[in-house]
Amino acid sequence: LCLPESDIDMDEGLFDSVLKDLGEIIADTDLHICHLSLSASNSILKARPSTGALVKGHVLPASLELSKSALLQDPALTSLLNLLEQMVASGAIGFDELHKLLEAQMAGDGFKGSKQVISNLAQCIATIAVTSPSAKQEKFMKSTISAIKPSSTDVAATQLSLLVSGNFGRKVDVSKMKGVAQSMQKIYFESFDSSNEDIKHAAALALGRASVGAIDPFLPALLSALEGSSGKKQYLLFSSLREFIHCYRETEGSDLSSSVPMLLPPLEMNCGNEEEGVRAMVAECFGALACLEPKAILPVLQKLATDDSDKKVHIHWTVGNAVKFAIGGQINPTELAPFMPTFLELLKEDDLAVKNVALLMVYSAVHHAPQLVVGIMKEQVLPQLYELAQLNMERKIDLGPFKHTVDDALPLRKAALSVFSTCLDKCPSSLDIPAFMPVLAKALADVEDIQLQSHQIVHTLCAQHPIPLVQAADSFVAALEKTVNKKKGQKTGTELERVYEWIKSGLRVMLAISKLDGIIGARK
Repeated sequence: LCLPESDIDMDEGLFDSVLKDLGEIIADTDLHICHLSLSASNSILKARPSTGALVKGHVLPASLELSKSALLQDPALTSLLNLLEQMVASGAIGFDELHKLLEAQMAGDGFKGSKQVISNLAQCIATIAVTSPSAKQEKFMKSTISAIKPSSTDVAATQLSLLVSGNFGRKVDVSKMKGVAQSMQKIYFESFDSSNEDIKHAAALALGRASVGAIDPFLPALLSALEGSSGKKQYLLFSSLREFIHCYRETEGSDLSSSVPMLLPPLEMNCGNEEEGVRAMVAECFGALACLEPKAILPVLQKLATDDSDKKVHIHWTVGNAVKFAIGGQINPTELAPFMPTFLELLKEDDLAVKNVALLMVYSAVHHAPQLVVGIMKEQVLPQLYELAQLNMERKIDLGPFKHTVDDALPLRKAALSVFSTCLDKCPSSLDIPAFMPVLAKALADVEDIQLQSHQIVHTLCAQHPIPLVQAADSFVAALEKTVNKKKGQKTGTELERVYEWIKSGLRVMLAISKLDGIIGARK
């Protein structure tokens, strides 16, 4: 069916039947089938442009309905964008007509107004606009920009126009269109002062994406605005910068080395920002940049990781997050490995927030690139892991009629056990299992969440390392007995169900241990 018309002659009735069937299975109830149907329709249209009318009649209605689904994402969304682009390119439908049909989805009864739907529609409109002739593109962009009213009560329409302009600017250099880039900058910065948070967020994304296609006018303006910003506006501008870096990474043949000297000063300056949200954005920017330009960014992060200024706690927190994002973003492990010993020193920090971030960084490394930590696990990671898995920092808060107990170290114990559990799957040879048994025994007697984590670890150890488990089984008995004899009290409903699940989890652990060879010889 996808052979060119010149290669083989086929009955048009066959295409009518096939495209009709394909159109009928395009629905958000099964996105994989939907993706395959859209891809097949696109392949047929690309090979045989004469089927354009059939695609328009059978496939387009279902595709338009799909475009306003909040479930649409990933391969299905990509296939939809490719089909719409091919329809305009092959002349199956005109740009103006399809543009109106897509915008009409906003007014339909099925439109829910979610951010995901608006984002999907914006991508659809921008994609077909990129396919249209250059003269029509300029007219379209000027019309889109003029429709943006930051103070408008029609929030969804304003979001759509902002995102359409940003998505279009990501693929087309708008600086070549007279006055368009300047107008876009002006409207984006004005939107940051809108009273609506959704409009502000859309403007931040649009500014970042438009900067990809036209770095020269947009990036300096963005960085200049960052210099005098603070609070919410500063957060939005860093959101724009993060979006710019993320989108630039997805561009083929991306090379941001010439822009790194411009990007580093505001990022370094705000590593110690008092606002956690701003620091989180800075960390994401650093992480994405490290994936693009590791030779330039990793030495900077290494220097910041050893900073000893008054703001060192905030700076170290940012560095830990940045490395975590870089590992998750698939940075080249060979580039990162020489710097890991320095970053792992963050585990020894006094501040609990920094310790927690460092644990999450280790977790990310073990999960995505175990080779980063395997060689230094026993020297730098395991001693801290054992210590943090047992750390207890309870304090009582006086709430008047009663007192509430807070354990500040609970997130650290959870993270430490998560790291150990992941190591069992990814790099078991780097662990000292017998040395971990006392830690596990203590965790089995901890609060409910920690106990449930420990139960999963015991199940894994039963399958992979039964001998150390048998040797330490006596130390588990008291904690497990307490769990399975847990009193229900006055609990009802979901609370009672939770207690039953807790007890059943403990019983499953006892049953698993009882089946191990040699357990009969255990004293308890």
